[in-house]
Amino acid sequence: MKNYLKLFLLFLLYLCFWVSLHAGDVYSDEDIKSMLPKMLGANNVGKEFWFTIPPCLEDESYGYANFVKIYVTSPYRTAVTVEVPVRSFTQTKMTIPNDVIEFNLTPTVAQCYTRSYFTKEYPDEVFIGYGIHVVSNDPIVVYAVVRYRYTSDGFLAIPVSSLGKEYIAAGYPVDPMFEAGGVYIPGYVGIVGAFDQTTVRVTIGGNAFTRTAGGLRAGQTVQKVLNRGDVYLISTQGQASDLTGTKIIANKPVAVVTGNQCTNIPNGNRWCDYTVEMDLPTFTWGYDYHVPNVAKLPRRKRPPIIRIFAKERSTTLYRDGKEFAYLKANTGFEGDGWLETRMNVGVPDYQSYPVVISGNKPISVTLYNTGVEEDGYPPPNSDPYVMAMTPYQQYQKEITFCTPATFGGQRFAENYLGLVYQTDELGMTPDDLEFAEVKSGQFVWRKVNVLFPGVDDLYRYDVAGKKYAFKVIQLPKDGVFKIRAKKPFACYSYGYDSYDSYGYPTSAALADLEKP
Repeated sequence: MKNYLKLFLLFLLYLCFWVSLHAGDVYSDEDIKSMLPKMLGANNVGKEFWFTIPPCLEDESYGYANFVKIYVTSPYRTAVTVEVPVRSFTQTKMTIPNDVIEFNLTPTVAQCYTRSYFTKEYPDEVFIGYGIHVVSNDPIVVYAVVRYRYTSDGFLAIPVSSLGKEYIAAGYPVDPMFEAGGVYIPGYVGIVGAFDQTTVRVTIGGNAFTRTAGGLRAGQTVQKVLNRGDVYLISTQGQASDLTGTKIIANKPVAVVTGNQCTNIPNGNRWCDYTVEMDLPTFTWGYDYHVPNVAKLPRRKRPPIIRIFAKERSTTLYRDGKEFAYLKANTGFEGDGWLETRMNVGVPDYQSYPVVISGNKPISVTLYNTGVEEDGYPPPNSDPYVMAMTPYQQYQKEITFCTPATFGGQRFAENYLGLVYQTDELGMTPDDLEFAEVKSGQFVWRKVNVLFPGVDDLYRYDVAGKKYAFKVIQLPKDGVFKIRAKKPFACYSYGYDSYDSYGYPTSAALADLEKP
């Protein structure tokens, strides 16, 4: 009888869902599939967030008003609370519909610790109650930006509802020139508990030089138990040490944030900058990535660096449809479970172009914006940052986003939107691709091909028989914006100031691609 009752309730649920979908519009199977992640809450919109901020380098910014800024936007008027339990820090503000509010946290409040680069690296440790907690009554979008004088980066926060139980960290090696100069500037992996009694098993990845400040080497495993708000912070130690490929497996969802206190990308290419990114759980990884050409800016000469990660063993990698690498493992050492390459290989300076990176099994791609020394003089407005890529299988049809600034607040001189979109049959920007900014509290829509005309870079390889292009949009001002189209697309937010930068995916659909 119970089974019949379950079937009857499931039928009623399906009937209600079907009626709601068909009440006013007719949707194709493709439309329904694209809508399901949003309906199920599998995206970056949520009501509760946990994350941490890996320590940033303060030495060159000492004496200035340095902050970790948390930007929140929502279509609703809702109460938002930011708290750090161990610091007894709690602050509540009301959102302004379709606008941005800002929370300023000092480094001592936001980070597990602060340290000078003249001091040795701190040992790996569980910091009880040091996580940053953001909670609201209604759905919100959260961006975290470390905004120090002369150094910065940020990330799109992932809500608790979209966290996972398995991650592979995307870090970067410590430049040997630092320790040779008498300073210590490590990389970090921070794991935050979102639920009590969470068992976390960490297997260190990296290279032959990797070791942590707690004495772990690449390939070694450690296990910790985290409660809600606890942070397990792992620090590198020594020259060329790298935590990339570190695998995190937990029995309950956790948040993972990876960063470097200040890093040269690539090593030896000055000038270093703080980098940070919130890692995406492996259940969100896809097969195809349209990698944007973020170097398509004045005075930038070289293509960015990318790191590619295998989710499963024996993964073949393709660049624009041509096989170029093979990964035999799914974690651990460079060359086994992950690799590094320039986005373009064998092209002269100034001739970089966007590419499609694919795998015969699920993969992840992370982009590393390079330092400006390789661009010569005068240097462009840029600096290193790290940005997770969005797989084709997670593209969206509408995105709401904001710039990392509020009206009259500290801002970046240049803010860009990197847009990956499906072209029309002529290879042009379609009329249904639209951009909106807020005017008098309302979104005003205009066609992208009218508002931002120009020739865009076409991808040289078609994914699923569809042609895509990459457009760079310089945002006219700070604020809240929307972009929409009838066909799914991806966006990336990045910006620059003098020796300063940030970069992160503008939005993230986080559907579980492991399930049919």
